[in-house]
Amino acid sequence: MTRQVEREAVHRMHGSIRELVEESGYEYVWSGLALEEGRTVLRVLIDSLGGINVKDCEIVSRKLGRMLDDSDPGLPDRYFLQVSSPGIERPLFKISDYERFSGKRAKIRLKSGLDGRKNLTGTVISVSGETVLFREDGSGEISVPFNDISRANLVFEMPGPEKPVAKGKKKRGQQ
Repeated sequence: MTRQVEREAVHRMHGSIRELVEESGYEYVWSGLALEEGRTVLRVLIDSLGGINVKDCEIVSRKLGRMLDDSDPGLPDRYFLQVSSPGIERPLFKISDYERFSGKRAKIRLKSGLDGRKNLTGTVISVSGETVLFREDGSGEISVPFNDISRANLVFEMPGPEKPVAKGKKKRGQQ
């Protein structure tokens, strides 16, 4: 089976996968095929407002495995099913993702570029129609057309106290 045929099979399955995930009480984030070490992997990302744990992934994986076995979706005879959380640096696929995560830090890769730059890092401010208002680090606010975004994900920031400002070095033995 060619990679193109496999991709078409997954494209046809998206609706069924989405429906099963949502009927199970979770948010469907994304699904796609990958080839890893010569093996076909069907990845499905799920989420919920309270987060995802291993048990959630197991529930969806079992239901999805049964559905795929019963429906003959056109996948290779041997494939691996991987259901997981989108992770701490969650990818942003839909305009609603930008609305949900406004105020959060993100990296955005543009298709056409903006002032010669294709990679932006900053904070999602808001969404207006099909435009994402983004505050780029060290620059300012810019309007990014949603259809010009090729890839985006949240950026994890380690919580914790600010680093103390050094007031001067003390010599050994001084207090």
